[in-house]
Amino acid sequence: MIETAIGIVDSTGGQYHVLLIIADGQVTRSVDTQSGQLSPQERDTIDAIVKASHFPLSIVLVGVGDGPWDMMHQFDDNIPARSFDNFQFVNFTEIMSKSIAADRKEAEFALSALMEIPTQYKATLDLQLLGYSIMAYNIPY
Repeated sequence: MIETAIGIVDSTGGQYHVLLIIADGQVTRSVDTQSGQLSPQERDTIDAIVKASHFPLSIVLVGVGDGPWDMMHQFDDNIPARSFDNFQFVNFTEIMSKSIAADRKEAEFALSALMEIPTQYKATLDLQLLGYSIMAYNIPY
């Protein structure tokens, strides 16, 4: 999914995009994977997020249901190899289960989902990622 979004960004000449992913569970973890180790699926996801940070692409993952969401929080906070912080995780169920008015829940969800977009967009400007196709010119990332 992230690779497809990268292709779309590149095919539009490097226009800024936001990939919205709605998930009912975190990245699949094999029972064979030892504690403290990444599964192949987790490694592939991290690699895709890192690759996406070389493009004008922000990723917002909205978690619905009861998770668990611990790995998504790690993706949000602990991937140092990225060109910029391009990933935001939002726990929809946690926000919507709060005992507050519906309009406040909606506002909190929107704020949580979109709050990093301005900073991420600015990072793509600062890194000069906007406006050209990386793949078409074989520019290394």
